[in-house]
Amino acid sequence: MTSSPIRWWRSRSLRLRVTAAATLVLAVGLAVGIAVLSALFVRSRVADVDRSIRVEAATVTALAASDSLPQPLPAPASGLGFAQVLDATGAVVAATASTSNVLPMLPLSRVTTKAGHAFTAHSSAVGPASLRIVVVPATVSGARGYVVAAAPLTDVTTTLNALGHVLVIALPILVLAAAAATWVAIGAALHPVDRLRAEADAVEARDFAGADPPRLEVPSSGDELRRLAMTLNRMLARLHGSSAQQRSFIADAAHELRSPVASVRTQLEVALEVPTQPHEWPAVVRSALHDVERLGRVADDLLLLARLDSGAVGPPRERIDVATLVAPSQLGDRAVLVDTGPHACVIGDAKSLHRVIENLIANASRYAQSRVAVCIEANDTHVALHVDDDGPGIPVADRERALERWVRLDADRSRDRGGAGLGLAIARDIARAHAGDVVLTESPLGGLRATLRLPRAG
Repeated sequence: MTSSPIRWWRSRSLRLRVTAAATLVLAVGLAVGIAVLSALFVRSRVADVDRSIRVEAATVTALAASDSLPQPLPAPASGLGFAQVLDATGAVVAATASTSNVLPMLPLSRVTTKAGHAFTAHSSAVGPASLRIVVVPATVSGARGYVVAAAPLTDVTTTLNALGHVLVIALPILVLAAAAATWVAIGAALHPVDRLRAEADAVEARDFAGADPPRLEVPSSGDELRRLAMTLNRMLARLHGSSAQQRSFIADAAHELRSPVASVRTQLEVALEVPTQPHEWPAVVRSALHDVERLGRVADDLLLLARLDSGAVGPPRERIDVATLVAPSQLGDRAVLVDTGPHACVIGDAKSLHRVIENLIANASRYAQSRVAVCIEANDTHVALHVDDDGPGIPVADRERALERWVRLDADRSRDRGGAGLGLAIARDIARAHAGDVVLTESPLGGLRATLRLPRAG
């Protein structure tokens, strides 16, 4: 139940929420400001009244001390005040003309407890108005007495009431006007956002099929809206690139899968159409099996690439000695010279990293003339595994492209030798999933050096 109002509020438009919040802040600020100003005004006016009645009390006290109290007592200079002189019993000895000569403004109990202080009270002797009163001890006819001086707070009350009436009318009008202005201003500020939203909403899948990515209109201003439009355009460019890559991937995958399937079908159709002797069938089956195995390798590579693209590989947590990944027993019958060098550990998935090294060695063995060498170097932060061959190598301009998917640099070489063009791409993707990389450089043997670089385990 308590979250329902919050959900309702969050479901409102941004324009409404910002306007309501700004209006509420303004209303609270005005109310607090008015309250503070009113308190300061009252305090100032009361201080002025206190000074007036203290002067009156001092004057009457001096007259009482000299036994020269006039009848009536002199009124304050402002003409808005009262004064009485009381004896020790609380009886009125003298008073100003504007107050009673018989009825004291305060009972004796309050006079004795409030002596020396200024305070606010009511007195039936002078009417219903609030009074600011000061009581001063005095000597009356040689005995103890009191001087009570007072002044009405009518002007303060009247001013506050008038201010309250004005604010009751003006404050709501001011708040409503501010709310309307805020609503209009926010609407104008959000209009480009609505336009960007409409343009982005109009982008469809077919818009990514063109040569150029779809673009949103960028506002000419240099504010956050321009940066938002530029960010959205960069996102659309990435989506366009991803869409193009996906279409290319699907087309290349279909081509790679179609070739062995077509080869198997052709061989079987020929074998069925042309009279085939029983002793010839094993050769037909072996040839078809070779294409099926190539089809299986392509399918496995495609599945691994899909797992890498989706982030399904990782996060690895196993501590691995890289030297164990290139042990002769793990490399099968490949003719390689293994120089394991130092024992350096990394954090990763042993099966995936073994696949990287296997792909690098397979690529080197495919083009080496006679020799493939594997060696490991390590420093305090990284481990580098080098796979060298003495083959023809790759030109510098083509080395980065050789690490992309489906790339074969030699167009005339056979698929059986060149593979599907996925081995190096898979190796680099796995390495990057382990916070490392695969780079191609020139080998000391004269051919190509493929280097797997990984962070060293602490």
